[in-house]
Amino acid sequence: MKFQKQKFQKQNATVLNAEHKFSGGRDTTARAEDLTQLGERAIQLLKDENLKVSNVKPFFWSMVEAYVDRFQFYPFDINKALISYLELKDYPEETIQELIEKLEIQFEKVHGRPLRESVQATGKSSALDTGLSELRDSLKYAALVAETKD
Repeated sequence: MKFQKQKFQKQNATVLNAEHKFSGGRDTTARAEDLTQLGERAIQLLKDENLKVSNVKPFFWSMVEAYVDRFQFYPFDINKALISYLELKDYPEETIQELIEKLEIQFEKVHGRPLRESVQATGKSSALDTGLSELRDSLKYAALVAETKD
């Protein structure tokens, strides 16, 4: 299952505001306890030795998708998760190369220019400035030497 860039829309207008009618009857502590119990039960199930990854993975993906849909961000630091994954796999070259290529393609789609070209252009510009500075210094030195000979 792939996460695709979704355009989340903030809903400014309330379609139905019946909160005041039902808030008195809600027991928010019961909901928190239900989530705590659900979490504890999920941990117990995950510790089952007969549990297969193929059964667990879709559950977690659907939970993360539901969380992202509801709160508009991931329930974890995505950068840390990526680095942890790469560390776990001992930084596989092929995977990293594939990620870099995908990121460069996506960067170009979003920003309308290649990522490496802008980085290389900055480096080239710096090298050009250095070269021009060296040429200017050489010309000054040559002019100085020519004046002293006259």
